[in-house]
Amino acid sequence: MSEPSRPLRPGRGSRPSPATLGIVKVDADFEDEYPGGDTTCTEAYASLCRTGEALLGELDRRIAATFGISQAAATALAVIDGAGTPLTPSQVADRVLIASATMTATLDLLERRGWIRRVPNPADRRSVLIEITPEGRATTDQLLPGIRAVEQGIMSALTHDEREYLLDLLAKILTRTAEVAAEPPEPLHGQRNRPARLTPRQDAEPGPRPTSGTVTAAPQRHG
Repeated sequence: MSEPSRPLRPGRGSRPSPATLGIVKVDADFEDEYPGGDTTCTEAYASLCRTGEALLGELDRRIAATFGISQAAATALAVIDGAGTPLTPSQVADRVLIASATMTATLDLLERRGWIRRVPNPADRRSVLIEITPEGRATTDQLLPGIRAVEQGIMSALTHDEREYLLDLLAKILTRTAEVAAEPPEPLHGQRNRPARLTPRQDAEPGPRPTSGTVTAAPQRHG
């Protein structure tokens, strides 16, 4: 018997989506603080990171509310379903891009739910294969169309032509990121002129001060 899912209560213990903060904006003195820096590079980079976090967070929220599992577990189930043939645990881990130890716990969860089963590997008696069960197929048949609906609901903010243009821009960023990632990592370095607003005043009253930094954003909204 499959383990029943435990949907999360909407809003209970949840945090506002990073999307509520909007795009990242830097301080007016940014280029004085960072000689040679570029405002648009920092704002675009940080905003892309925030956007990715917000998009993944929404999938996490929907998957947890519906099935009571993490996005990583849902992705593993989708990978197993999409393979068409049983996979080894390491093959699943490679395709989901998570560590083997984490994958073992994930597979244990999916097996408890009755969505997968471990079967002997005829090619290697020391290992097992992972195959999806009928219950698992039914789950992915609900999961995957639901994710497509979330994608469309959010990306409908853009027209078809805008989405095509966005894909072109993202392709350029991913290509450059892949090039940088293939190189040995360089130590972080550069010049910074610490702004006066971050320098403690000698005559200031002791006590906690509000945090400040280069990147600023709109205040979070709580409702």
